[in-house]
Amino acid sequence: MNFSDIIGQTKVVESLKNSIVNNMVSHAYIFEGPEGIGKQTMASIFAAALTCEKGQAEPCGTCRNCIKNESNNHPDVKVIEGSASSIGVDVIRELQKDMYIKPYEAGRKIYIIPRADRMTVQAQNGLLKILEEPPEYGVIILTTINSSLLLNTILSRTILVRFKTHPYKEIEDFLRKEYLELTDEIPFLVMLSGGIIGRAKDIAASQEFRDMRRDIIEIITKLLNHSELDILEAVNYFNDHKNMIESILDLLLLWFRDILFIKELHNENMVINIDMLGRLKEFSRRVSSRAACKIIDIIIDIKKKISMNANYTLAIETMLIQSWEEVHGNSSRSAV
Repeated sequence: MNFSDIIGQTKVVESLKNSIVNNMVSHAYIFEGPEGIGKQTMASIFAAALTCEKGQAEPCGTCRNCIKNESNNHPDVKVIEGSASSIGVDVIRELQKDMYIKPYEAGRKIYIIPRADRMTVQAQNGLLKILEEPPEYGVIILTTINSSLLLNTILSRTILVRFKTHPYKEIEDFLRKEYLELTDEIPFLVMLSGGIIGRAKDIAASQEFRDMRRDIIEIITKLLNHSELDILEAVNYFNDHKNMIESILDLLLLWFRDILFIKELHNENMVINIDMLGRLKEFSRRVSSRAACKIIDIIIDIKKKISMNANYTLAIETMLIQSWEEVHGNSSRSAV
């Protein structure tokens, strides 16, 4: 990949390319932005450009260094992972030892630290020592969702690069190009992405998620048209998909959030389940705003209980029964 493959982030790309062309590359960067925004991809492309034998703003893709970067096998470009939950001081000490060994093949040595906010305070202080006296060939790239999670002393010695969410039009254009078979669902995928291209890609590529969404909408529809006993049969579905319960509950929350946008704000442009607008309108005609608000509270409460290891089946049964009661308990009132 090269910079031209990046969707959006035009200002970030231009800034990094100019730093290469003008020989103004810093010894340390922080790439800040939401998960899935493309920070890691950008860091990899920047590292490839910095080690490319052609010395241009874009990695050529054909030289020995670029080929090794493409296969994640370049000895002078290293990704520092640590454990799943933290990066300890020993990892940073190893980085320091390695950095002071001159590059093996390229003119620079690049160290990428994903989710750098996982560094312990001791590790951050260890990194600070490197930032205070970096070798001229060393470049460190930290990625994080929030730079304020890092020590101020680190922030003062790095260049902060902020990644912005993508315009929905850019995400829509990408999805329509790459996922032609999802034409009807693309508006929903765009809204659900929240302007984050990585999230849009993950959802579009997951047939399991899209199937689950359709199943959940059918269960929601049963709240209107079936008896309380029929609703309880849906517990089996929740039990069979226990490993995806967080996503299931989020989909339920989004549905009732959309109901409120239609009923209270009369704003269809903010609806996330936009491809299901017809069903949403039918639902909103038969469910009061009060019931929708109450069901949202019920779902949020169940999410908390499940996260605290409450009895799972009982929690789901409670959620379904209480939601059914809210829908039908207010059916005789005007849907206001």
